[in-house]
Amino acid sequence: MREEKFEAGARGTLVTFTVIRKAPAAFALEPLYAVAIVDLPGGRRVVGRIEPFEPAPRLGATVTLARFAKGTPVFAPLPH
Repeated sequence: MREEKFEAGARGTLVTFTVIRKAPAAFALEPLYAVAIVDLPGGRRVVGRIEPFEPAPRLGATVTLARFAKGTPVFAPLPH
């Protein structure tokens, strides 16, 4: 299966997220972050981060790909 790339500005729907409060050693410099699952158009589902996560974004919210951090997509909720 060929992996399709997506770029900053891509929009999707927030399926779920969780806040990591005690990071594994590889992320020790980032002790508090949120991991999200986002549905993208075309039936793709990706795992990335969501920022900001306080206040908590609502599930089902539209999010946009803001940037990549070390190859990981970082999504931001759009105002509703």
